[in-house]
Amino acid sequence: MRIKDDEKVHRIYRAAIKVINREGFQGSSMSKIAKEANVSAATIYLYFDNKDDMINKLYISTKTKLGKSYFKEGSELSPSKSTFRNIWINHYQYITENIDEYVFQENFSNCPLIQQVEKKYNMDYCPTFEELFETAKATKLILPMDNDFIYSLLFAPISSLVKKNKISGNEIPMNDLIQIFESSWRSISQ
Repeated sequence: MRIKDDEKVHRIYRAAIKVINREGFQGSSMSKIAKEANVSAATIYLYFDNKDDMINKLYISTKTKLGKSYFKEGSELSPSKSTFRNIWINHYQYITENIDEYVFQENFSNCPLIQQVEKKYNMDYCPTFEELFETAKATKLILPMDNDFIYSLLFAPISSLVKKNKISGNEIPMNDLIQIFESSWRSISQ
């Protein structure tokens, strides 16, 4: 029996992200992913049952990494504008440093598989958000709206701009980042 190698799994994941982002879910295949990862297709099947299993686990892995990126070790989590700003900046940094993973997540989030994965794995990749949002609503720091709306209003603008600027090779100036955060903050705060 062969021992599973975490580094090989990471190589397969990186290759899958490249192939899927380049060719889409339908255009990708285990053989293309294996070639990109420089492993045999049989090796991939040591780690995953099939392509859907690999993609689902890849999505869970990348979403978990995103969820952990919001809250740095020792971060202050009391509901305040500065807490939300720090989380927002962490989100910005995650996207800029992991744009390929983020594009994969966005693509996966827009495909029908997302509902099956979230239901099967009972996904809550960042439960700390729920607690923070509820506490912030209770203290009237933010508006009493659905948490998904809050998340979208806070993070969608920067996500969209980072992806657009990454494609064009531009950086977002710090003054613009501050303006984007302030606009997002006004949309959710009381």
